[in-house]
Amino acid sequence: MLIGMSILIWACKKKEAENPYEELVYVVEIDNPDVDDLPVGNFAWLHGKVFKPTCANSGCHDGTFEPKFNSISSSYNSLVNQPVISNDAGFTFQYRVKPGDVEASLLHERLTNNIPNSSGIMPLEVDENSDWDELSNSYITAIETWIASGAPDMFGTMAGQAGSDFPPQVDAFAVFPAGNTTEPYIREPEGQGITPILVDNGMVDLWVRVTDDQTPVASIAVNELKLAENTDEFNLSTPVLFNTSETLVAEDLNGSPATFNRKATVDLSTYPIGTTLFIRTYFDDGIQTTVTELPNANSNSLITAIFVIQVQ
Repeated sequence: MLIGMSILIWACKKKEAENPYEELVYVVEIDNPDVDDLPVGNFAWLHGKVFKPTCANSGCHDGTFEPKFNSISSSYNSLVNQPVISNDAGFTFQYRVKPGDVEASLLHERLTNNIPNSSGIMPLEVDENSDWDELSNSYITAIETWIASGAPDMFGTMAGQAGSDFPPQVDAFAVFPAGNTTEPYIREPEGQGITPILVDNGMVDLWVRVTDDQTPVASIAVNELKLAENTDEFNLSTPVLFNTSETLVAEDLNGSPATFNRKATVDLSTYPIGTTLFIRTYFDDGIQTTVTELPNANSNSLITAIFVIQVQ
C-alpha cells in the first residue's frame, strides 16, 4: 500500500510539474506599416494584398510546399525564375514567373486559365480575409504590370537571369529599447502614410530579418547597418556591426511570425531631439558581385520610409 501511494504521489507531482505551454512561441506584435500605405504594385504590396491573404491559407501555399507565400522573401524567391513542377500538355512554361514576359509566366496562367489536368484556376478557395473575389481583375493587372516591368523585388532590384543567385532579402524591421524584446517602439501615430518609428534618445536595438535563397544565413559575410540623416550621406556613416548570435520572434512587414536574426545596438544619445535617421543594411552572401544594400537607391520612397527612425 505504501509503495502504491508513493507511486501515486510521485505521478501527481510529475503531472503538476509539466507545463503544457512551455513549448509555445510568443510572437511580439510590431507596429508595421499598413499594406495600403505601400507602393501599389510593389512586391511587398502584392504579397500583402494577394499572396498572403489569398494563397498562403492553411494547407495551401503557407510554406508547406512551393511557391511558399508565408513571407515576402520566400514568395519572391520561390516564384521568380523558378522552374515549374507541373505544366500544361504542350510544356509551354519553364518558369513560375519569367521576368518581362507575362504570357510565359505560369503564375499568370494559373490565375487566368484552367489548365487541363490541373487542380483548376487559382485560387481554389478564398478565405474570409481575402477580397480576391471583388478585386481579382485589378490584382491580376498589378501582377501583369509587375512581371512586365522585370519582376523586381520589394527594394526595386531587378531579377537576374534564370539560374542566377538572388541577393539577400530583408522582410522585417523593428526597434526596441536596448536589452528589451517585448515592448517595441511604435511609429508616429499622428502622421499620414508610413511614419518614422519614434525612439528614445539613448541606447536602442535595431532588429531585422535577413534571408537568402541559397547561402545559409550563418554564412553571410558582411552583416552591418548604417544610419544617416539624408539618404545621400551613407558613404559618410560609420558601419554598425550586427550581432548574429541572438534571435527574436516577432511580426514581419506583413504581420506574419518571423525570426529576426540580426540585432544592432546603437547609441542615439548624441543626436538632438527630433533628428530623423534613415537606416540601410548591408549583407554579402559571397555570390553577388557587390555587397547588397537594403533599402538602396532603386527603392521606392515609401519602402525607404519603412526603415526610418526619429529621436524623441
